[in-house]
Amino acid sequence: MLKASEMRLKRWQWICIGAAGLLLLGKRLLLDTAAAPSEKFVIDPEALHRAAIASGAPLPSRIEVEKVADFAFPRTLAVAGDGFRMQPMVLLSHRVLWPNRSLMIDTAMSVKATQVLPGSKADAAAFARVEKALTQADTILFTHEHSDHVGGVAAAPNFAAIADKVRITREQLNGPKLERSDFPAGTLETLKPLDYSGLHAVAPGVVLQKAPGHSVGTQLIYVELQDGTRFLFVGDIAWTNDNITRQVGRPGLATLLMKEDRPAVAAQVQALALLPKDIHLIVAHDPLEFAHDVKAGLFKQGFSVDP
Repeated sequence: MLKASEMRLKRWQWICIGAAGLLLLGKRLLLDTAAAPSEKFVIDPEALHRAAIASGAPLPSRIEVEKVADFAFPRTLAVAGDGFRMQPMVLLSHRVLWPNRSLMIDTAMSVKATQVLPGSKADAAAFARVEKALTQADTILFTHEHSDHVGGVAAAPNFAAIADKVRITREQLNGPKLERSDFPAGTLETLKPLDYSGLHAVAPGVVLQKAPGHSVGTQLIYVELQDGTRFLFVGDIAWTNDNITRQVGRPGLATLLMKEDRPAVAAQVQALALLPKDIHLIVAHDPLEFAHDVKAGLFKQGFSVDP
């Protein structure tokens, strides 16, 4: 017969084994496994093109970009199962230009606000140019309503001067992920929400398509230039281009923290991978793709705003 001390030892051995098993299972579910897609998400490139040119008005001529900050967090939070080395990230704002007008896509966030981002290194001069560009823009759009995308508007020194330019969708304005405390009191009430269904051409060459999942207000922003170059701004549907090319999304822990619809995002990532290669996917926070796009001449880095 086993002595009491031996029985206690075996009991603790089994407890330790069970605990280790639970930890491994938790790691697999929360860090190593991406979600399977839900029902198919459709992105129709030809329909986007037709909507972009439907007005017959001149298409935009070029796009500029500002890098407002660098930051980083563990790679496994961006790509499920990819380990704990740090994943560099960037905070961007884009400016679409016609000869006589401009449109902003995402507005980054103030230098002070970037302090919440892990390892943040902000560029005050770049954000100052974003603020100036907001006052000159005809239209201001957001891929979604998180602070690092709408924060430039929230921090605007003269909110009233840009309020009429902001085309925030009703889902973005009413969504639970919009940090209302970032905005001066009473300012959100002055914004007129944008309502649309299907594809919506908000300007010649610029078309919106709703893609709820990462947030209820997430949308794709398609841009087609005069020379035929095509872009699709995907916001945070993916955090790196690897999510799309490898078809591996964020892990359960990241999506639980952000309360996103994991299967919907997985279906969108799947749809993005099927698009023609001549459509340049703009992943909001991927530093490698950002550097590649600037080097390839797709964007001019730095907004050409008047002093």
